[in-house]
Amino acid sequence: MKKSSKGASKGSLKKIKEEIELCFDSLEYEKAESYCKKFIDLSPKNAYGYVSYIKALTNNYNKYLEQEKLKDVKKIYEDAYAFSSKNEKVTLKKIFDDYLYDLKEVDNLRKIKKDLISKEFIKNIYNGSMAYINQNLNLALTYNKDGTKIKNIYDLINGLFYFSLLIFNIFNPNYLLILTFLFGIYGIITIYSFIEMNFFKKGKYRLQKGIYQKMIDDSNKKVFNIKQKIKELDESILFLKEQKTTSKIKIPELFLNDINDLITNDEKQQADKIYDSFVLGDVVKFSFLLENSSNLSVDEVTDLLKEINDKDDELSKYINSKIKEKKNNQNQALLMKKVSKFNIFALVITLIISIFSIIVLVNNFQEINFLAFIISIIVGIISMFIYNINTGKHSKFTDTFNDNLISTIFNSTLVYDLMYFKITGGLVLSYGFLKIPIILFFVLIGFVMLVSLFKYEHLLKKLRS
Repeated sequence: MKKSSKGASKGSLKKIKEEIELCFDSLEYEKAESYCKKFIDLSPKNAYGYVSYIKALTNNYNKYLEQEKLKDVKKIYEDAYAFSSKNEKVTLKKIFDDYLYDLKEVDNLRKIKKDLISKEFIKNIYNGSMAYINQNLNLALTYNKDGTKIKNIYDLINGLFYFSLLIFNIFNPNYLLILTFLFGIYGIITIYSFIEMNFFKKGKYRLQKGIYQKMIDDSNKKVFNIKQKIKELDESILFLKEQKTTSKIKIPELFLNDINDLITNDEKQQADKIYDSFVLGDVVKFSFLLENSSNLSVDEVTDLLKEINDKDDELSKYINSKIKEKKNNQNQALLMKKVSKFNIFALVITLIISIFSIIVLVNNFQEINFLAFIISIIVGIISMFIYNINTGKHSKFTDTFNDNLISTIFNSTLVYDLMYFKITGGLVLSYGFLKIPIILFFVLIGFVMLVSLFKYEHLLKKLRS
């Protein structure tokens, strides 16, 4: 019985070994795993079973394994090494050490990627800080040492525009007086605020010339230092990108499908996500992304913010305490995003729409009053150019465009309706407040987007340079 059992055992081992080799030849590594386990169960001191099991788990040393799975493979390797002959041990060790070296290169690539994301995130923090200082500087520099302020000329023009519509409607009374009265009051307030700030309150925010100049100089110095930090970060990022390229070359090609998240060049996008969650105050998301995507800790970020915090410096105190003027959308300035390819594509489409709308309108001008329409178009063009992006929305380009488009269409529509009422003596609501705005929308949309793009890019460049 014992001889028969031993013979059957040897036969079984031979058969299983053949199955294992067939699986390897056909690259069916998962199937090979079960046969390897059977072989080890039948012959626990035979090195072949362990060596084959390692090959199956690693796809013949061509599969990337995470640390947890690698720990299991290392335990199997210890058994394989223990039961191997002297010559087999040398071969096995060399093959396994080479495999570990390849895995180590992947770990190195992961470290490089986290370093890149960290550098990009820190760069975002510095850019945000620079935008904050520049916005304060832009406001402070509108005041001279005597406190004289000549600014917001666009808002003055807008105020004069609405006030003039009220005067026009008073001399040509109609039910549109309800609208022009409300916006006329707004215009009067805007004009009064401008005159009071620029002329009547001259010297109210007086600072000694030396103190004022030192405050400006200190802020400019901070901007210069931040630019130097950003320059250093750019050099470091470039070096890390070169390291990443070199590291990718060293990694076996068959590993790449398993580490697609590491070889993708999306470090800037991931850093932007971390920064956005930070600025928006989403602590949970920020902590999670920072911990998983970078090599920074929350404490390190906190220390960095303390180092470059500008909210309690002399310039900020001057803006917030001395001038007492509300700064609009400062958080939006920190979050301003670059114009995307989609935005450029949308610009081209809207310009085509506007051009074709003009062509169609020229050939179908029967229901439009020519004089009223021309005046409304002129007003629309002026409105899109005098749109004050500093006090408007600018967290992203689409916000600026939408804001500018609404004010432009409203202003041109109101002017058309007032002129039409004066010329014809009447105005149907559906015509004046539905048909005309739609026509003006299609005619002006492309040009509003073009002007908004220039305004947005100019503000972004001014705050980030």
